[in-house]
Amino acid sequence: MPGIPNGLERRRASEALWTADEVAAFIKCSVSYVYKSAERGELPCVRVGRMLRFKPEAVRALVLGADTAGPVTGRLATSR
Repeated sequence: MPGIPNGLERRRASEALWTADEVAAFIKCSVSYVYKSAERGELPCVRVGRMLRFKPEAVRALVLGADTAGPVTGRLATSR
């Protein structure tokens, strides 16, 4: 069918940005730690509507201790 990506393209698209659950699994911590770190600006994130997404390369850079993750591109809203 036209417009439906093949398996490899679909896999690449799903790895484009990680969810908080995926980040937590990668760095072996709780999901709440991921959200709190994003809120404090310690973990670079991208806001997609009301959701937060994370660039895998930025997360890997932080885990490896590299300072190449770049600036925070989004933050959790602190007002509720």
